[in-house]
Amino acid sequence: MIQVFCLNFAPDFVNERDFSINIWVVKKLLLIGLILVAGLVVASCKGSGKGAPEGGITNEEIQKDTVISDSLKSEMALALERQIVLERVKSIYSLIKQECTYLGGSVDNDWLDKSFCSKRWNDLLMAVRRKEFQTNSLFFEVNRWTMTYDSNLISFDEFEVEDLFIGPDNEKTASVNFTVYASDTYTPVRVELVYEDGQWKIDNFYHMKYMLNLRQTMYRYIGSDMLYLI
Repeated sequence: MIQVFCLNFAPDFVNERDFSINIWVVKKLLLIGLILVAGLVVASCKGSGKGAPEGGITNEEIQKDTVISDSLKSEMALALERQIVLERVKSIYSLIKQECTYLGGSVDNDWLDKSFCSKRWNDLLMAVRRKEFQTNSLFFEVNRWTMTYDSNLISFDEFEVEDLFIGPDNEKTASVNFTVYASDTYTPVRVELVYEDGQWKIDNFYHMKYMLNLRQTMYRYIGSDMLYLI
């Protein structure tokens, strides 16, 4: 069992600049891509005009070019958002690895939850803590951020965006899979994210080796008299 000590520690090595630079590069590439798409559409329109009747380009041809342009723009926007999500999760877990090294294997769970998790996650976490106090029990045994008992020698790799949804009113959700390596073991992990207050925030954790949905287990713990220990 890991006892995590909350030190009110805000690491000096939070490197938001590197993350911003990476996103700036991706946005530049998207802008170049959009310019190329616009050029292709214009060229297509001119080419269509050569074989068109005297009246010029038909409405059908214009609509076709518009559909192609909109489709390409949508695909490029999704590709950009996937890259932003990927960089966000990578930067968070890069920070966790540094913190484990700096604190001798511990991580400041409270600070990580408040900094990188959604409002729903933090509200649920408070409910779990109240239940722990009321029942004199312990819900978390494995560290939720590292999915290990011992965080001294850990690394995170093989990050991949599994799902991405962009809906109306700027509603966005995503999930990212990756692997935690610790000593001679490895653990496949998934995090779900929501777009909140202009940032991607972690909303749930999955321990994929045991198919454990952490948020779901927390709800069961809160609503049950049984003690859960994970």
